[in-house]
Amino acid sequence: MKITALAHFFNALLLLWLLAAAGFFAAELRIETIFVALLTLVIAWFVFKRQRWGYFAAAAWGLACYQLAKEGLALELVKRPAMLGGFAVVILALFLHEVFCRRPNIERNGRQ
Repeated sequence: MKITALAHFFNALLLLWLLAAAGFFAAELRIETIFVALLTLVIAWFVFKRQRWGYFAAAAWGLACYQLAKEGLALELVKRPAMLGGFAVVILALFLHEVFCRRPNIERNGRQ
């Protein structure tokens, strides 16, 4: 599969979203939010390196942010953008995982 410029744009968009989320969490200056910001930066690093688990972690983190905002446990100041963005991150991370990390389809038993 040829990697298109659109996939690179979406990858940069995902990285910007993760960095913005890390900055938002770090701005609250509580021990748990600092930990969450560091976790988000680790996920962003693996997405930057285009690692398979980085995209999976970004999708899981997007779902977690969606649920945290929905339940009102975090992200109360930006509840609606966090819910919409979390949902978009799940879709975007799964798409980028398929574009950048797809394994070649090799059949078992030596047949191709």
